[in-house]
Amino acid sequence: MREWVDVGRVVKLQVQRDLLRRGSVYSTQNLAEVSVLRLTPDGPIGFDGASWVVDRHHRAHPASARYDPARALSIGFSSHYEYIWERFDSIPLGSAGENLIVDADRMVSLTDLRGGIRIGTPHGLASITTAAVAQPCAPFTRFATGRRDARAGEIVEERDQLRRGVRGFVMAVDGLDNFDIHPGALVSIRSA
Repeated sequence: MREWVDVGRVVKLQVQRDLLRRGSVYSTQNLAEVSVLRLTPDGPIGFDGASWVVDRHHRAHPASARYDPARALSIGFSSHYEYIWERFDSIPLGSAGENLIVDADRMVSLTDLRGGIRIGTPHGLASITTAAVAQPCAPFTRFATGRRDARAGEIVEERDQLRRGVRGFVMAVDGLDNFDIHPGALVSIRSA
């Protein structure tokens, strides 16, 4: 039986209040950092210190006509941002819109996540069994590379470098009901 291996601790939690991409422009203005991320069967909500904010990928979000339960939650890793910073631009941690960022000292691949993800808090454990790569769109690639005016055909190579999970991963929150994540929560994956 495969063992759980610690990847790192959550260093940032956030929700998307609305779209990050409008046409060909990518902006982080609709990201809101939160102190608590609550996972519900319908997606995440976050507490910003004053109120609960519904994430854009939650079923109850006003613009959720295209709700996709397989993409309800997203996760990113600090090591992936270091990769971006070395190759492209110094975008802020969490700019790809992930709900949680984990401080990791290595790149994490989809293969690494095939055995599932476990999030440990003082109040319990949450297990997530499915993950998919969050593909980089051309507007995000322009943003990450600092090439705001580049045409999509001019950034094909850069976009390829952001694939395979560099931009993060999306997953379903099946079976999780009101599970609260705070900064410092330990994230683990199944060893190969």
